[in-house]
Amino acid sequence: MKKLALLISLILSASAVASYTYVITDEMDFFDLTLNSGQSLLMTGGGGGLLDLTWDSHATIQGTAPYNQEIFPRGGIERISASSYAHLDFSGGEVYEINMGNSVTAVLSGGEIKRLRTGQTAWQWQYFPEPPVLIWNPHVEMIVKDWDYNTTSKILTGIWGNNSLFNIQLVNISGYSPTIDNIKFTIIPEPATLLLLSLGGLIIRKK
Repeated sequence: MKKLALLISLILSASAVASYTYVITDEMDFFDLTLNSGQSLLMTGGGGGLLDLTWDSHATIQGTAPYNQEIFPRGGIERISASSYAHLDFSGGEVYEINMGNSVTAVLSGGEIKRLRTGQTAWQWQYFPEPPVLIWNPHVEMIVKDWDYNTTSKILTGIWGNNSLFNIQLVNISGYSPTIDNIKFTIIPEPATLLLLSLGGLIIRKK
């Protein structure tokens, strides 16, 4: 039974990897890589220079080698540049800069990100039902345990869900919303908080 479970797990893993256009693992290196419409990338190791996401492409970055752009094979990513309707999931690894434009969306939940730049508008008009109202429409979701933002230095600090720390320089682009306005923070409760919430639910049921 254990062998069957292992075999099924390996088949599912191979199938998941095969669904990506590109797969980059340990010791692999790319100079410049562009994902075109409908293409996808899974990265679990290695490194590279410029990763360019266009249209409805999708990149999942789960890990890289430690950041090093000086020798081959390189580690980490120099810059991720995304445009149009691309999507980025970044949960591990190291990147110097993430640069987002147009209707790009991203979920950031781990790893080391030096700089984050968004050339996007964080607010949009909703015309129906009337009257028109301006609603918040952030393009970046960060899944964290805690965060703090220094409005003077524009440095965002905090704790990822795996308890590792982050320190990100936010870069604003003239004519667009400040990058901090374009981030929605999803807070992961601490185990003690979850326990208190569960106990509170039990007490309410008993009443």
